Amino acid sequence: MAWAIWIVALTIGLAAILWSAANVAPEMHTLACALVAASVAATAILDNRSLYRRAATKHRIAASTATYMGLVWTWGAIGLFTTYTPMLDILRWKEWLVFTLAFAGVAVLCLGFAWVIASDEKRDSGEQTMLNLAQYLSVGQLVGMGIAALGLIIDGKFPVTVKKQIEWQDWAANNIFFFGALALAAITANALYMTRKQSKQETVTS
Repeated sequence: MAWAIWIVALTIGLAAILWSAANVAPEMHTLACALVAASVAATAILDNRSLYRRAATKHRIAASTATYMGLVWTWGAIGLFTTYTPMLDILRWKEWLVFTLAFAGVAVLCLGFAWVIASDEKRDSGEQTMLNLAQYLSVGQLVGMGIAALGLIIDGKFPVTVKKQIEWQDWAANNIFFFGALALAAITANALYMTRKQSKQETVTS
């Protein structure tokens, strides 16, 4: 049921993004991207903290976090593909396929990572390697997303600038990049904070 709700919500969000891109409505596009990204990030954070309150295993918490990260990357990949694919011809941007494939690739990695961690839990494995790797990757992603968002602002690509020349039609992609980066940064920062908080509590109780 939860996934059905997510599919409907993301479909509505993507429809708003595509409509605003097709009608060259940057303000509406910015709002749509912001709402989708904020919704995913807020849900991920609330779910993460709920799992901690219910004393869920570290594997289950990490798998949940990786799944939400994969959801953000999936949203970005679908948003880029539907906006720039020649089949729909909404906007044109020569680098669209490279970024779409990159987003899709990272999405698959995140979801695959979540599956591996969840499988470790089902096997009742005490293996910490994947959890440690997840933490290192999270730190790297947090830094990377912060740099990406800041870079868009410094380069003048956010807030979006709409120009009629074909080379400037990446404005829609910049919105997806910016708010996707913020969502990932928020999810990652919360996960790292809660992990550190749990570690401190375990140290005190031990």
